[in-house]
Amino acid sequence: MSPHSIVFLVSFVLVVLILILVDRLLRPGLRGLLQDVTGLPAATEFYLRAFVLVIVLVAFAALVGGSHGDLKDDAHFMEYVWSIAAGLQDVFQNLLIVLLVYVGLITVLMAALRRRS
Repeated sequence: MSPHSIVFLVSFVLVVLILILVDRLLRPGLRGLLQDVTGLPAATEFYLRAFVLVIVLVAFAALVGGSHGDLKDDAHFMEYVWSIAAGLQDVFQNLLIVLLVYVGLITVLMAALRRRS
């Protein structure tokens, strides 16, 4: 296996684990908030599915877009670690931006719907 394949595979597994962790930590609270604010089960499901879809696509786009071109065939272990860390940095940065935008969207939605009721 080439160094690029190894780094991509390890990064892929780590990104999947990160996405599962983020989803499991945020989904129950987000579901309760959306059900309370909207009162519509279809809207709750839509916003939850949109949330999962966006974080998955953003994380995988950052993973695929990251370059591991600095690895050579005779790379040492720490070079793999730093390459994986650089890729994960992009993933975390993009996830942070998406989460901030999503929180802003939900806050506006909550303020608008609370004012109506």
